[in-house]
Amino acid sequence: MRRDLHEKVMGGLERSAIHSSTFSQNDMAMAAGLATLHVLDEEKVVENAANMGEKLISELTRLKGKHDMLIDVRGKGLMIGIEFGPPKPLNLKAAWAAVETAKKGLFTQLVVMTLIKDHHILTQVGGPGVNINKLLPPLIIGEAEVKMIVDAFDDVLTATQKFPGRVWGLSTELVKEALRS
Repeated sequence: MRRDLHEKVMGGLERSAIHSSTFSQNDMAMAAGLATLHVLDEEKVVENAANMGEKLISELTRLKGKHDMLIDVRGKGLMIGIEFGPPKPLNLKAAWAAVETAKKGLFTQLVVMTLIKDHHILTQVGGPGVNINKLLPPLIIGEAEVKMIVDAFDDVLTATQKFPGRVWGLSTELVKEALRS
């Protein structure tokens, strides 16, 4: 900040604690903050996040017509939640019931594990006892990465339609662990 502003805000002992933080009152932190704001503006990072998020949500939503376990896709910008629910085919319903009986939300953990193992895409379960996958890609994501993520979800959800198969095969250890705890 300019010296005259600094003196007005922090100029005396009685005013020194008005606006403080361990790392904020130094030139390097100020320069880093200003540089960050400059990059966000110049590279239109916020606009990119909004545009790519809209595209990603739209493309993932399109997969609902192909995969009955995909219940909902929602989000804002690049903060996206993908909700799963029980399948319609009887053999898959039994597999779903088995993993969900062991621990609610375990199906989504199978999706998370398969995405990281097969596609190197890091996601998270939305919380305890829910079948929601949290997808939080970087703000600088581009169209190629959006396609890669959508293709990966399509591949994993296609694999969940095969029982037994590579996704359901992961459930054995998870169910054992869930029953132990």
